Amino acid sequence: MTTTASFSPVTKMVQLVLQGLVAFVFLAAGVLNLAGMMTEEMVHLGYPSHFTTIIGVAYIIGVICIYQPRFAFLQDWAFGAMAATLVGAAGTHILVGDPVSSAAPAIVTLVVLVVAYALRGRLRED
Repeated sequence: MTTTASFSPVTKMVQLVLQGLVAFVFLAAGVLNLAGMMTEEMVHLGYPSHFTTIIGVAYIIGVICIYQPRFAFLQDWAFGAMAATLVGAAGTHILVGDPVSSAAPAIVTLVVLVVAYALRGRLRED
C-alpha cells in the first residue's frame, strides 16, 4: 500500500515565510554590499574591497533564482550557493577571531534556509 503525504496550506505558508526571510536577508545584504556599506566589514574579514560588488550581485541573482518558477535546478543551485555562503561567512568570522556571536546571524539564517529548502522539496513531491 502506497501512501502519499498531503501537506496542509499551513505547511506551504511556513515554507513561503521562511523562504521570504532568507530572500530578504540576501536581498538586503546584496544591496548593502553594492552600496559599499559592507566594505569595511569585508576588509576586516580578509576579503578585498571589490569583493563586495561581486557578492552583492551574486546575492541578488540568488534571490531571483529561488523565485523563478521555470527551472527547479536553478532554485536548488541558489539554495546550495546560499548555504555555502552562510557556512563561509560563519567560518570566516570565527577564523579571524571574532566572537562566535558575530557568526550567529549566518548560522541562524542557515538553519532557516535549510528548513525552507527541506519543506520546499517535500512540497514538490506532494
